[in-house]
Amino acid sequence: MISIIICSIDNKNFDQVAQSIMATIGVEYEIIRIENTITNYGICKAYNLGANRAKNPYLCFIHEDILFKSDNWGLEIIRFFEQHKNIGVIGIAGSAHKSLVPSTWNQGLYATDHFNLIQHYNDSVTLDTTKSADQFSEVKTLDGVFLFTTKETWLKNNFDEITFDKFHCYDLDFCIQVGQKAKLFVFNDMLIEHFSSGSLNKDWVHYSIKLSEKWKHILPVSDLTKKQQKEIEWRNRKIFLLRMNILGYPFIGILKVFLKWNFIRNTSFVKLVSFFYTVIGQKFKLIKKKPLY
Repeated sequence: MISIIICSIDNKNFDQVAQSIMATIGVEYEIIRIENTITNYGICKAYNLGANRAKNPYLCFIHEDILFKSDNWGLEIIRFFEQHKNIGVIGIAGSAHKSLVPSTWNQGLYATDHFNLIQHYNDSVTLDTTKSADQFSEVKTLDGVFLFTTKETWLKNNFDEITFDKFHCYDLDFCIQVGQKAKLFVFNDMLIEHFSSGSLNKDWVHYSIKLSEKWKHILPVSDLTKKQQKEIEWRNRKIFLLRMNILGYPFIGILKVFLKWNFIRNTSFVKLVSFFYTVIGQKFKLIKKKPLY
């Protein structure tokens, strides 16, 4: 019933997740492994190749460095699809808001984010959860660690392997595209263990800007009030531009990004001055730490 597509570069991780699927899924399935150590496909291309080979009506795209901690998750998700209309994608981590300002899938706010996973970081392991009383929560975007959809939905919404040709923002792009005509949900009763965390490097900055540029005509997507959206946009703007600063982007480059897509709207002069004082101060400190030769 389910075709599980995995972009794989590690035999040990693949064998572990395959065993975990077999022990927990609860329904018939196939695993389609796109072995990517030599071909080095971007994840969108790998996922499209896998989905094209799929024999089943349901598709599940997962990272290979995870383990499933809940039984019968496949059965429960299929039941939800069968009992409700217009379901697009189901995940295990998502948010009720996606800003126009480049950002990660999550907003870092209890009111917007839904997730339930055992997350491994560089030096720690934590249970990251905002577990809801509801079995499923409707959201606007999902994290790519686990994306469950139908083959029919994928056929109408292939992953954009041209714009997102590496490994960042493919999940947000897919969800925004599907979400224009269908609903997205987080499955709150499902728990996974994830053995890596994302890297907010220069590639991430590059593709996050591409995402905002591609969807600027509809972003932000949100069910929040205008006041809440305004607060999140300003918060994400600061986080993104400070990330650029930490990564060593020149100040003029940061300013250009700041002025894109009406970044300056809905904020006060005092906030602008305060923010750029922080950026310049941080930049000065970074410069001071460099060798003088």
